[in-house]
Amino acid sequence: MKKILFRALALLFVVFYASGTSVYGQRHSSDEMRRIQDAKVAIITNRLDLTQEQSAGFWPLYNEYSQQRRQIHRDMRKIFGEKKADGVDDRAAMNNLKEVQELKQKELDLEKDYQQRFLKVITASQLAELYKAEKTFNDMLIQRLKQNRRQD
Repeated sequence: MKKILFRALALLFVVFYASGTSVYGQRHSSDEMRRIQDAKVAIITNRLDLTQEQSAGFWPLYNEYSQQRRQIHRDMRKIFGEKKADGVDDRAAMNNLKEVQELKQKELDLEKDYQQRFLKVITASQLAELYKAEKTFNDMLIQRLKQNRRQD
């Protein structure tokens, strides 16, 4: 039953996402981002099988964690994007590499901190399932973006 529900949610995600996606590489509208976020929440909710009590503690914590992780990823993209000048010398390139390493360490520290916080709300098995659900969702999203890119 769980597998059927998961597949249905995945299909629902693809349908919602396909109904209004923009060209790959362009910014998504807030409506599109909301649909993507709703699909992610549905997949995580289904996979973790949270109790009401767990859900009440988990989602605010997860949203906080996700926001901080997104900011770290934005900062990394900024380094790779804006600081990617054709004439960058070795010293500047080395500084960029150091900045990226620091951000990766910051992300690892964030994950360690939140792992302990998550374990106060959900079980270790559910936490492992969360990481798998995020990976599954990201893989589905990337696959969908690739399909849209080929169609354009």
